[in-house]
Amino acid sequence: MPADLLALSREIKGIAETGLRYSDGAFDRERYTRLHEIASELLQAQIPDFRWPVELGYPTPKIDSRAAVFRDDGRLLLVRERSNGLWTLPGGWMDAGSTPGENAVREVREESGYEVRATKLAAIWDKACHGHPAEPEYTYKCLFLCELLGGEERLSHEISEIGWFDPAELPEMCPHRASPEYVALACRHHADPTLPTEWD
Repeated sequence: MPADLLALSREIKGIAETGLRYSDGAFDRERYTRLHEIASELLQAQIPDFRWPVELGYPTPKIDSRAAVFRDDGRLLLVRERSNGLWTLPGGWMDAGSTPGENAVREVREESGYEVRATKLAAIWDKACHGHPAEPEYTYKCLFLCELLGGEERLSHEISEIGWFDPAELPEMCPHRASPEYVALACRHHADPTLPTEWD
């Protein structure tokens, strides 16, 4: 998907949703509704059935949390997605009603069966600044270091395989979720917990 077209579509969507949220005029609301449809139509050449959802309130980025869990031998927990067969750090969209750290812990439990404790926010990154393929949602990525407490390996409907990997010998990573750059960041912070949290 062309990055400039995606950026334009996002901008139009944001204008439309802000207008729908704050406008009282019937004619204005019709125009903002049509503007929202146009934002979707711009991307339908790339994704034929694509439609932006109408979100309430002021448009803000979505937030994805990822967890880096190391064993005593230095190996890192990765999970393999059923959707594309690629590996990633456990994680996903944050749920409302839970803190960022709680979300990271929940994702590890749901995707691997292991119990962990979030110990540090290593980074909060703008996904668009770190080499990910373009996707419709504008996303911030949070990476937490987590301490392994217990539990046992358990697959889920999303995950086909669970493994512990030497950070120098990674399997093929999902470019949409957590690239090797995330692993390198996690390793730096695991080696030196006094490093400051990184952000864009």
